[in-house]
Amino acid sequence: MKNRNVTHRMVEAFQAAMLHNGISAGADALGITQPAMSRLIADLQRSMGILLFAKNGRSIKPTQEAHALMAKVQQSFLGLEQIVDFSDQLRKQKLGQLSISAIPSIGHSILPAVIRQLREKFPDVFISLRVASYIEVARHVKTRQADIGLTADTLSLGDLETVAEFPSECVCIGTEKWLDPRADHIHVGEFVNKPFIASSGTFQTRLNAWLSANGVQADAMIEASLFQSISDLCLEGLGIAVVDPMTAAKHQKRGGVALPLRPSIGYTVYATAMSDAKLSVPAKELIRLVAAASCAET
Repeated sequence: MKNRNVTHRMVEAFQAAMLHNGISAGADALGITQPAMSRLIADLQRSMGILLFAKNGRSIKPTQEAHALMAKVQQSFLGLEQIVDFSDQLRKQKLGQLSISAIPSIGHSILPAVIRQLREKFPDVFISLRVASYIEVARHVKTRQADIGLTADTLSLGDLETVAEFPSECVCIGTEKWLDPRADHIHVGEFVNKPFIASSGTFQTRLNAWLSANGVQADAMIEASLFQSISDLCLEGLGIAVVDPMTAAKHQKRGGVALPLRPSIGYTVYATAMSDAKLSVPAKELIRLVAAASCAET
């Protein structure tokens, strides 16, 4: 018995392939990748138990069954062609908007300047920025509320995939009360007897492992959830902290001291999108600008 679980998306993919004379052109029309399009066609063929496209040299051609099915589809989905035309318009309009979701350490540091550069290059693009937790960034991308998600952790939930990585190194921040601004770095051993401002969450877990591996136990008497808050506390002279390089650069501009760490501890920014999404020109430019900003702050 054949699986009769035929979805509207499968039929839409089939009709697009027929109308645009091929899987690749049909995928372009629907705004999805060719592999995603091929999977939809393959699922439809399995569900219906018939071959719809056959290889003909280097190309594929619709079978007689495909032409018969197309006639039935056009009868059954009288308004589908108009819907496809309308969705094409929506996809074209997508070039005019860019939705970004980012964790605070990124959203509060480099993104304002990055968005300014994007606006200069794409003055007609409407840009939306959400600053949220790691889990919320994943949800925003997965539900297509965001075109691009920017985090410091890989998002490997379902259809999410990493489209770019920007590796850098963490930085120690404080004020002249605790750090020598003339030094070219600070060794982890110098953390001893200095008040330490810790962060909460997975970053602190990784940081604690790094401290332990270097035989140091930090004197943490204050904890904050955001790097921005940690920078604020450091500027009050309450101690030192380890943060990402973007927050450290902003901390230094505000009058604080920022020193490279020895030994180093990595901090990588990840750009994430849906696996079947085609990145718009503004989205690709966003990734380029984030890469440039990340390099500039290291």
